[in-house]
Amino acid sequence: IVLHPYGRWNNAFKLAGEVDVLEGLDSVRRRYRVDDDRVAMRGFSMGGAGAWHMAVHYPDKWFAANPGAGFSETPDFLKVFQKQTLVPTWFEQKLWQIYDCPGWAANLRQCPTVVYSGEKDSQKQAADIMEPAFTREGLRMVHVIGPDTAHSYHQAAKLDVESRLANLARGGRQRAPAAIQFVTFTLRYDRCHWLVVDELN
Repeated sequence: IVLHPYGRWNNAFKLAGEVDVLEGLDSVRRRYRVDDDRVAMRGFSMGGAGAWHMAVHYPDKWFAANPGAGFSETPDFLKVFQKQTLVPTWFEQKLWQIYDCPGWAANLRQCPTVVYSGEKDSQKQAADIMEPAFTREGLRMVHVIGPDTAHSYHQAAKLDVESRLANLARGGRQRAPAAIQFVTFTLRYDRCHWLVVDELN
């Protein structure tokens, strides 16, 4: 079963777009028999941005994530991809923490992630930004790169990604890990598996 949320253009899969994904999943679960331990979060381009976002903020919902291209944070993406010059206020930078994925990378301990980029795609920037975030957390980012490929999926890389996800699906989602390393900057994202954060200072 494949669910394709429309996305909310400028919001993509944040704000109302995120709600669309969660409500869409609930709708599919009501109408079909879904194995909750074998649901993956995948996407490419704007969907890739959505996959990054949903994976780091809801790591316990998926057996794996597969973001491709897209964007994973605000300042560098706007500078590199959009060619914008930013002069953010302190509070804008603080608010970026809510959605920008690098600060949430530790949560991917609970969500195996297979990243895809085209070698010549400027949106490879999303993965390039996330790789040091993985490293800071002691994680290794699995990054499949389509050779000599711009903003599309290379056929051989697609087969590689599918094989990796099929292997992860065999084990399924981890239901009750003995230990959790969880990062949050807001009570909007307050839980992971058996852990619930009630208060932040």
